Amino acid sequence: MSGVEARSGDVGKYVMSVAVAITGVATYRIRRYEAAGLLTPTRTEGGQRRFSDVDVAIVKEAARLEKEGINMKGITKILEMRQRGA
Repeated sequence: MSGVEARSGDVGKYVMSVAVAITGVATYRIRRYEAAGLLTPTRTEGGQRRFSDVDVAIVKEAARLEKEGINMKGITKILEMRQRGA
């Protein structure tokens, strides 16, 4: 975070397998959420994803919304609105 200290929830600390275990969401779905721009995990020099507590919360919420039948575009809009406080 350029010039601003990262909040503790924004620090990438979980590898994919741990994120899957915490959220109960399959790897391919987490990758799909990332591809849709819902989350941006940090990466190690070797390219391995590191998920933060914020990323994990987004994955859980996106999966919940998806189970309710909301498509990816709708999930994106809902999460954007929540982030803005709307």
